[in-house]
Amino acid sequence: APGTPATTTSPPETPSPTGEPSPTPTIQDIVELEDFAPLEPGTYFIDPDADPSTPLRVVYQVPVEGWRQWLGATRFAGDEHVTVSITTVTNLVRHGCRDDSPADPPVGSSVDDLATALADLAPFQVTSPPEDVTVYGYSGKHLELTVPDLPVAGDGFAGCVGGDLHSWFSPNHDQGDNAYFGYEGPGYTEEFWILDVEGSRLVVATQRTRDMPAGYIAELRAILDSIRIEP
Repeated sequence: APGTPATTTSPPETPSPTGEPSPTPTIQDIVELEDFAPLEPGTYFIDPDADPSTPLRVVYQVPVEGWRQWLGATRFAGDEHVTVSITTVTNLVRHGCRDDSPADPPVGSSVDDLATALADLAPFQVTSPPEDVTVYGYSGKHLELTVPDLPVAGDGFAGCVGGDLHSWFSPNHDQGDNAYFGYEGPGYTEEFWILDVEGSRLVVATQRTRDMPAGYIAELRAILDSIRIEP
C-alpha cells in the first residue's frame, strides 16, 4: 500500500556459502565502519540520535552484497544510487538551493513540525503530501519529495550554492556542518517516514535516483522490511 515501507513481495534470499560453517551472527554499529565501506550481508544497528545515553536503537538487515556504509545503507549502480537513511533530523536548511544555512528559528520538535517543514522546503516538489501512517509499531507521518526539473550545469545544479541541493541536518551525518546533499538530478526522489518513538522523533528515509534498477529497489524494500526499532 502507498505510504508504508512494508511490501508483499518476498525479500531476495541471501545466498549462503557452501562448504563453510556459518559464522555466529554479530550486530555491527554502522557508524563505526569506514565511510561508504562495502557491507557484508548481515545485521547492523544505528543509534539514530547519536546519543548513547538514550536507549533508542534501530536494527536492520542488509540482505545481499553490493551495499555500502551509510546512516543505514546505500548502493550505487553507475550514476544511479538508492539509499536507506535512519536518523533523527535536528533541523532543515533555509532553502534547498540558495541558502544551505540552518533554519532560524529551527524546525520544531514534533513529527508534524518536521513533516510540514519538509513539505514547504523549496525548491523540492511534494509528490506525496504528509499523511498519517503507522509503521514498525509507531505512528507518524509519511511524505515524498522529488527534485523538480532544475537546470543542471556540469556536475551540479545551476544557480545553487556549490552546485548542490541541501535539505536536512542529522547528528549522524558527519559532513562538518553540511546538511544532506546527495541529490543527483531532476527526478531524484526522497521518501520519509517520520515517527514518534516514545517521545523521540525518528526518521526513516529512502533516496533514489530516477532510473534505479528495479532489482535494487527490491533490495531496498527488504532492508525496510527488516527494520526493528528498539526504544
